[in-house]
Amino acid sequence: MKCKRTLCRLTVYLLISVLTVQVCWAAEKSTVAIREARVAENVSESVRKYLDLDKLLAEMEASFLATRKFKVVTRNKASMEAILDEQKFADSEVAAGDSAESGNMQNADYLILPEVYRFAFYASTNKVPNLQNKYFRRDHGTLEINTQIVDTTTGQVTATFYMKDSFSTQERMVNGGGGVPNTKHFSDLAKGVSAQMADQFLAMVFPVEVISVKGETVYLNRGQDGGFKKGDVLNVYFKGEALIDPHTGEQLGSAEEYIGKITVDRINPKFTIAKAVKDKLEGELSVGCIVRKP
Repeated sequence: MKCKRTLCRLTVYLLISVLTVQVCWAAEKSTVAIREARVAENVSESVRKYLDLDKLLAEMEASFLATRKFKVVTRNKASMEAILDEQKFADSEVAAGDSAESGNMQNADYLILPEVYRFAFYASTNKVPNLQNKYFRRDHGTLEINTQIVDTTTGQVTATFYMKDSFSTQERMVNGGGGVPNTKHFSDLAKGVSAQMADQFLAMVFPVEVISVKGETVYLNRGQDGGFKKGDVLNVYFKGEALIDPHTGEQLGSAEEYIGKITVDRINPKFTIAKAVKDKLEGELSVGCIVRKP
């Protein structure tokens, strides 16, 4: 009898251990590393001095951290050099030996390789009639980036993204006809394309889904990390049968049936509340439906 109780306790312990490992495994986040952007040859030398690649990389890393769904390991050159210097210090005689350990830097599951395809950053001016040294001025800028997502385990390119952001200021009167836009405008461009990149990557790995439906109220599994704004109109699709390539056996996704539109009503930190647009519904909303931006 005692042996049976011991065996039962051992079985329960093993089951708990297995479940604990499974939960920890499920909670493990994928690791992302973003390389400094390459600059395409068609980007002119005259405008490259306004292209702050360190700022762009910092905004990209911040956008992925803001999703709370990935671990981000830096590939910033200055940061990497600082880490290596700290590791050398840890190996020296004056250190306690536990400051930093060599060989323990984490590898990335996904490597993100951005390329600045097009960059414009300039001011346009027109002389004010009958006023000396007075000009009407507008500032303009455009940042276009192509990005490859590489699976570091297989070396395969799993996706390619295109991002674009631009600005054009209102006309104002200035003294003189020279100058370039304020660097704040570049920061805004960098934030814009970075948010787009994180949003597209999230949509690939963690698609937005309906997690609850209560009457006309729809709850989504993305909150402040979703890139939504109040009033955004989103498309909803029913996720159908899995589509399999008959030649390779590769799962290509699932057949999707358009259901209708919902409007973002409230954005919480971890989930979003939307409202069904009655005259735009062609099917029944249900848990598990996929939601996409138009």
